[in-house]
Amino acid sequence: MSTSIPKTLILSSTVASSRVGASAASFCLQRLGIETVVLPTTIMGRHPGWGKPGGGATDVSMLRDIWAGVAAQNMKFDAVLTGYMGETAHIEFGEEIIDQVKTRNPEAVIAVDPVMGDHGKLYISEERAKAIIDRLIPKADFITPNLWEYEFIKSRVTALPDLLITSVLDGENIGAAWQDNENHWQVSHTKFESVPHGGGDSLAALFLGRRLLGESPATALAKSVATVFELMRAANTLDAGELPLVRMQAFINDAIALQLHP
Repeated sequence: MSTSIPKTLILSSTVASSRVGASAASFCLQRLGIETVVLPTTIMGRHPGWGKPGGGATDVSMLRDIWAGVAAQNMKFDAVLTGYMGETAHIEFGEEIIDQVKTRNPEAVIAVDPVMGDHGKLYISEERAKAIIDRLIPKADFITPNLWEYEFIKSRVTALPDLLITSVLDGENIGAAWQDNENHWQVSHTKFESVPHGGGDSLAALFLGRRLLGESPATALAKSVATVFELMRAANTLDAGELPLVRMQAFINDAIALQLHP
């Protein structure tokens, strides 16, 4: 791990007026004191959940050209975080980027958020989902699927990396679980009636950031889930359609860890 300020490369969606994808992940990491560089797999005006988003997937040739400019700066990345992939070509390109980052820094942490579906169905193509499973997940130190994505992926592979599983039900509560070869920890909180998009993007980034800062998986899990809980609680109180990241940014650094249980 670098002794300077950690630097993370984010390969995910950029949505101008919604706090999702790289917009959420980058803010959370920066608030923890981690530098970020974003390669936008999509450029849209708003989350599709609001209606026609405007924009669309970034042409992979442009994405490669952007990366060429970044790579020319001779940056050494401490981590790569992948999120939403707008095309199968983005996934193939992401695999190349991970290999290049690992060549320069073998200790770089690779976190893959396999954004592909929820509520019983895929919301990307089968081809893209298969490419994420075949190309990105084998490169990951840990992945951050929601519970449905976890079950979908698990049924198609023989082995998985370490896991941060989100949207894990616990009776009437909901939370997240960490699972590696030796440990299984879960953190739960009150389930809200409705929540803004972007919670999963934020949780993946917060967990990665805290790991880069030297926190154990258990501590990173407890604090990251606590932050997302406060964000969601504030969103419900304020009737905010988007995550109130700026308003609630103090909870990113000063999260009071929720209680872990096996």
